[in-house]
Amino acid sequence: MSKKEMILDQLSVCRNMDSWIKPLSTALEGLRLEEVTWKPNEASNSISEITSHLLFYNDRWMKRFKGEPVGESPELNSDTFQTIDGLTEDSWQRHVAKLDAGLEQWQKVIEDSTEEELHGSIPGFPEEAVWWEALSNLCTHNTYHTGQIIYIRKALGNWEIAPDWE
Repeated sequence: MSKKEMILDQLSVCRNMDSWIKPLSTALEGLRLEEVTWKPNEASNSISEITSHLLFYNDRWMKRFKGEPVGESPELNSDTFQTIDGLTEDSWQRHVAKLDAGLEQWQKVIEDSTEEELHGSIPGFPEEAVWWEALSNLCTHNTYHTGQIIYIRKALGNWEIAPDWE
């Protein structure tokens, strides 16, 4: 399997392909507004804050991949877990659609990339790194936070495991 095929597979699993883990699209289905803003305590993040964090990093890495300016880094990683002001059902659905569109864009960009590009060094990055490694880590990052979303849903009693998963 080429690195391109591997990254495309990881992106599919992160975004919308059922595998032995659930994708982000499934994790975000059927949520009520009060559920996306719920936190078990102040030290935790809500689902909406987690998705804001994912949007930030998926967009930032996309800009970097396209050679566009990424802007200043946040002072703290915790600054990327933003509350969505004036959250409504419509704005939440737009937020989820934007996150999905970003992951879909990643799939298209990688599909159009060459294997050589994915083995190339990341220009301007503070450490020596190649694209396929960074993108694999980006997928792992998305999957990690999808797991957090599912955990929150379980805490809220809004997550069912299908009988064939037992």
